[in-house]
Amino acid sequence: MPKFLATIVSISLGSLTYGQELKMAPPPDIFRTETEFAPLTSELGKYQHKLYLQISQRWNQKVQKKTSIIGKDRVVVKFHVNPDGKTENISIVEGNPESKLATISKDAIFESSGSYGSFSDALKKEKPIGFEWQLPFRTY
Repeated sequence: MPKFLATIVSISLGSLTYGQELKMAPPPDIFRTETEFAPLTSELGKYQHKLYLQISQRWNQKVQKKTSIIGKDRVVVKFHVNPDGKTENISIVEGNPESKLATISKDAIFESSGSYGSFSDALKKEKPIGFEWQLPFRTY
């Protein structure tokens, strides 16, 4: 697929412009997802950061051991975080749920469950039933 269109005709207020180069947009990536991190100055942001570090540490260890059998892959995992710090309802929302990467990613979240501690009192007030979150995982 060409990266540039060499000759573009644009109509602007009745005038024609020839020979302008225009970059083509990259193809859509169905795995591009918004991982919503709250600001680090908030209680939710601090907690999410701690949670993310715990999960990513376990995930990286698992991926390093299985790199040769995972290959290039991408998944997005959704889960619920309870006020006691435990995760539940872990599911693959994008990608192949049967892939090795999906299994490793879900396991990293499950094994990290509770290791980052309970919500602070302020976060319990803000999120009394916990929160839903999703994280993308990708290997190259």
